[in-house]
Amino acid sequence: MKIKSKRIHLIERNDEIIKVAEQIWESGHWALPEAKAKALLGGSILFHKKRAEPSYFGGRILNYRLQDKGKFKGLVIFTFEYQADHRMVLADKGWSKDIKIVMKE
Repeated sequence: MKIKSKRIHLIERNDEIIKVAEQIWESGHWALPEAKAKALLGGSILFHKKRAEPSYFGGRILNYRLQDKGKFKGLVIFTFEYQADHRMVLADKGWSKDIKIVMKE
């Protein structure tokens, strides 16, 4: 599997990636417009500890949902399938806070 041109790179500081089934994970909570989350479906999600470091985890985005209550209400949670080739991927410049989105098809 190749890294998709449509992808999101995230700085994950809170260890909120949760395994929900075999090879299926949830991403934690992200401040992102729902339209952008929807546009990323089928693309890649890559997690980094720092901007200048390669990704340490990631996969293909299967779905997303909005947290409906609590302190993370309204934030996006991605569901993704882990893929080993999504490790050790660098993200170039273009970060906005802890997020970098690439939407090339």
